Amino acid sequence: MTRDVAPLPGYPETYGLLAAILQDATQDWRGELFDEKIGPDAMSWQVRPGSYSMGAVMLHMAAVEVFWFEEFPLGRQWDPEERKLLQWDETDVDKGVWASPPAEDFEWYCALLDKVRTRTLDSIKEWPPSDSFISRWEKQTSLRWVFGHVIQHESYHGGQVVMLHELWKSKAQG
Repeated sequence: MTRDVAPLPGYPETYGLLAAILQDATQDWRGELFDEKIGPDAMSWQVRPGSYSMGAVMLHMAAVEVFWFEEFPLGRQWDPEERKLLQWDETDVDKGVWASPPAEDFEWYCALLDKVRTRTLDSIKEWPPSDSFISRWEKQTSLRWVFGHVIQHESYHGGQVVMLHELWKSKAQG
């Protein structure tokens, strides 16, 4: 068996390869839940009040992608309705504060992530060269780092979604 991640066509090679890796990371964690019918109760269930839920984590994943791929490198302003939907201002992961997500099923959340991903892939085509740096917060940040950070973020939180689903199943079974 041969496995490879080939650069997505239509991008400079570095961005095309990183975009393919990001797509692969998403497919990997979603593949763990492929055969599951995950309803709104499971998506909004929190380990404890104010803590993680599958839905809140997926909203956070989408919000981080909007920030790092659109706002940070391109200076785009967020649509206030989308910012509210993604609960950007209600969530502070560094302090362990997670908002209560909408009571929607897994497919709804995946469709929302897919909508953001489509914009991400379009936005990358407008990025400066991959060796460019952006000055913000008294730091120089390369766009390669941004991409790597979001790939790591996707993998980390995707794994959390899978684990939260397992916890939900064990809770539901008794």
